[in-house]
Amino acid sequence: MSEVVTANQDAQPSALGGIFIITGTSIGAGMFSLPVLTSNMWFGWAVLFLCVSWYCMYSSALYLLEANQKFKHGVNFDSMTKALLPTSLRLLNGLSVLFVSYILVYAYISGGGSMLGHSLESGLGIDIDQSAASFIFAVLLGLIVSFSTKAVDRFTSAMLGGMVITFSIAIYSLLSGADFSLLQPLAEMTERLPYSWAAIPSLMVCFGFHSNIPSLVKYYNKDSSKVVSSIRYGSLLALTIYLIWLLASFTVIGRDGFTSVIAQGGNMGALVSALESAGSGATLAVTLQLFANFAVATSFLGVALGLFDFLTDLLKLDDTLSGRSKTALVTFVPPMIGGVLFPNGFIYAIGYAGFAAAVFALFTPVALAFQARKHLPTTDFLVSGGHARMASVLVFAVCVVSFQVLSMLGLLA
Repeated sequence: MSEVVTANQDAQPSALGGIFIITGTSIGAGMFSLPVLTSNMWFGWAVLFLCVSWYCMYSSALYLLEANQKFKHGVNFDSMTKALLPTSLRLLNGLSVLFVSYILVYAYISGGGSMLGHSLESGLGIDIDQSAASFIFAVLLGLIVSFSTKAVDRFTSAMLGGMVITFSIAIYSLLSGADFSLLQPLAEMTERLPYSWAAIPSLMVCFGFHSNIPSLVKYYNKDSSKVVSSIRYGSLLALTIYLIWLLASFTVIGRDGFTSVIAQGGNMGALVSALESAGSGATLAVTLQLFANFAVATSFLGVALGLFDFLTDLLKLDDTLSGRSKTALVTFVPPMIGGVLFPNGFIYAIGYAGFAAAVFALFTPVALAFQARKHLPTTDFLVSGGHARMASVLVFAVCVVSFQVLSMLGLLA
């Protein structure tokens, strides 16, 4: 079913770059937090709730695009909420965007530092402090984001090509020695259900690419067909990779094997080390490390780009060298400090991000689209599904917030 009707527009950059940005933004967090976060609910419920999360996050991204299309070129979250929502909701949305974006950039600095340290130690015998590794990771990739969106597009596209190759080799090696009996039979799913609720906010973050939508609208000069293709195929590619990754991780490590991973903090290096130990051969170790480094780097670039553009719009900084330098300092210094002082906060950061992300990635897009339909001129792009689709996204948002609060209070398994 088509989500969009568009008029003929001038030639724009290929949607392939946007697909790569959406996929790359998603899979960094999802890939290496997902097996740890779903190890208690196990495979059946993980697949079901991942698909539900994908649909709701995909729908909310389309609502955000619909609203964004009705504003002038280059407008971001803050300007849209200022025009369409009450001041209190605008402030709440702005705080949630900043909180989630900063905490995810911090999470990727933590995960990237973990992987950089693990790779240097296992590959070259260099033992580097994780705080130093996190700092190096953030500085190198932060320079790319500060340069331009096109630089992120090209760098992400190149790394995703490497990810496809290393992921394919790693998955083939892992599944060749997999024990599929470790996947619990469907009859036992009822016993696992209580462990599912606390993980749902984190599953939502697996598709947390919404901060990139205004950037893509700007990049494609409001060509909605290109942006829709980027969202749809980028998020579906991420979902497919998640399902294959879960299958490989669960059938190689086993449910009991995740106990030691969690005991080590659940960071990326601990999971990769467990997969290397359960598998065999130097090829698997090298490909896993390359894939993990590519994944966290592309995810960092995607989320950092969205935060960078949001702050540019919020602070009204220009696109000159001086303006971008100021934006870069505001974007990267706070999470870099966190990455240096608290290098192992990866899993905890992902969980808290889901709570706040429900505001700007679920509630706000629906509210913006609803208000835009009432108060702004009609455009060629309109999300299908009517009020029922909007309601389904809002119900999911309420569930995410409720489950996270109950989990923080210790009331969920």
